[in-house]
Amino acid sequence: MAKALDPKKIKSAQRVLEVLEYFNKDRQEGTVMDIARTFNYPQSSTSELLGCLVALGYLRRDLRARTYKPSARVAVLGAWVQPELFRHGELLPMMDAVADETGATVFMASRVGTSVQVFHAVHGGDDDTVQPGETLRLLSTAPGKALLTTMDRDQVRKLVHRINAESADHLRVRADDLIAELDQIRACGYAADLDGSEAMITVLIPQVVGAEPLALTLVSASPLDESQVETVVQRLRAAVTRHVGLVDVSRAPMAPRPVRTDYHMAS
Repeated sequence: MAKALDPKKIKSAQRVLEVLEYFNKDRQEGTVMDIARTFNYPQSSTSELLGCLVALGYLRRDLRARTYKPSARVAVLGAWVQPELFRHGELLPMMDAVADETGATVFMASRVGTSVQVFHAVHGGDDDTVQPGETLRLLSTAPGKALLTTMDRDQVRKLVHRINAESADHLRVRADDLIAELDQIRACGYAADLDGSEAMITVLIPQVVGAEPLALTLVSASPLDESQVETVVQRLRAAVTRHVGLVDVSRAPMAPRPVRTDYHMAS
C-alpha cells in the first residue's frame, strides 16, 4: 500500500519551487515582503524559508539592501536536461529574440498530466498575463493541441475520455472531431487559437526521439487575419531554424480551423 504524502511537506516543497520561480528577467531580486505578498505567505515563514535557501547556497542575500537573488547554483540546476536545447543550445535566447522582434509575449510549455503548463515566458511589451507555472487547457488551446499531435490516436482518445469525465458538459470534446483537427495541425505544422480578442500561434520545438515535447507559442494582443498568421508562423519557424535547427522554413503554412471550445459529446 502506497504511503500517504504529508500535506505539510508537499506545501513546503511547493513554496521552495515557487520562490525559485519568482525570480526572472523582470524580477531579478526581491525582499521578504515582496515574496510574501506575491504568494500570500506569512512574513515570518517567508523569512525563514529564504534564510534556509541562502544557507543551502540557492539564494544570495544583500544585507544592505535586504534583498535576495538566485545564486550561480540555481543557474546550473537542471542544465543537463535536454542539453542540446538548454546547456549547449539557444532555446532561451531564441525566445528573447522573438519577443524583442515582435513586441509580443512568447512562452514555452509542456504537457503535465491533463494540462499544459507554462515553464518559461518572455514578455515583449507590457503584457504579462502569461506567467511561468500557469496551466492551460490541453484539449482546446493551441499549445495543448500542438502537444497532442505527438501522441497516437489511442492515447488521445484515452486522454479525452479521462478529461471529459472530470469536466462540465460545455467543456467536453468529441474525440473524433479533435483527432481530425490534430491531423490537420500535423499537416500544416502549427496550431492556432484565433478566437477572442487575442490569438495564440504554436509550433513544436524539433527534438531527438524520446525527448519531452515542447511547444513554443506567440501571443498576439489583437486578432490576426490569415496573412498575419502566416507571417507569424514563418517568423517562428525562422527563429527555431536559426537557433535550434531541424525545421524547414520554406514549408508553406496552411490555415488551420480556428480552435473550437464548443464541442459537445455525442448523444
